[in-house]
Amino acid sequence: MGYLDNSSITVDAVLTKKGRELLKSGGSAQNGSLRITSFTLSDTGVDYTLWNPSHPSGSAFYGEAIENLPQLEASVHSEYNLRNRLLTLPQDSSAMPTVALSPLDASGIAKTVGDADPNPTQITIDMIGYTPSQNLGYNILILDTNVVSVVGVTGENVSGTSRTFLGEQDIRSAIEYQITGNSFNLEYHVQSSIPQSTTVYVVDVETGAYQFFTAINNRLEITRAKNRAPIGS
Repeated sequence: MGYLDNSSITVDAVLTKKGRELLKSGGSAQNGSLRITSFTLSDTGVDYTLWNPSHPSGSAFYGEAIENLPQLEASVHSEYNLRNRLLTLPQDSSAMPTVALSPLDASGIAKTVGDADPNPTQITIDMIGYTPSQNLGYNILILDTNVVSVVGVTGENVSGTSRTFLGEQDIRSAIEYQITGNSFNLEYHVQSSIPQSTTVYVVDVETGAYQFFTAINNRLEITRAKNRAPIGS
């Protein structure tokens, strides 16, 4: 890892860890498994507090300190370089896009499920302040899929920018699901002890906007003693 020379415009591109995994497993542009179709811009590492409207040389130099900030070389760890994505919004926008989820209570907890209600819980997603230009969908990140999981979708190990949301202790048990619709169903798994809970993140792929909630599972495994033969039989 080093610093880029900011005296000239430099394009520094590397494959992320996920890209290297695909390349190692035989991925290529020809077979479609490693075809780059889009890119995301980020301003991670830019300190906007350095904007100086009092610069003695005039308005052309207000951002001089920002433009002279050192920039690191491209990193294979996209979870660090793409924390703050850039996007184009209408000129009259007054707020960044947000993700709204329902039904959640005031504490940000989804429906608490017990034995009396074993059916999956539907979570509805609503994007506020932004109309997606592409149908890139959402990433659903569940820290512990032993507690809940997404119905009808195959999960994958967490990689890329989604790892931003994980502590080191959560990496092993976390699973990521990709959906294209505006809702998904959570299945609450039977537990040996209750209550059990986990955090669920919903991330809009196009904007990076996200919301999270807690899923509480009170579905208790029922254990019965094995039948024993009567004494003396």
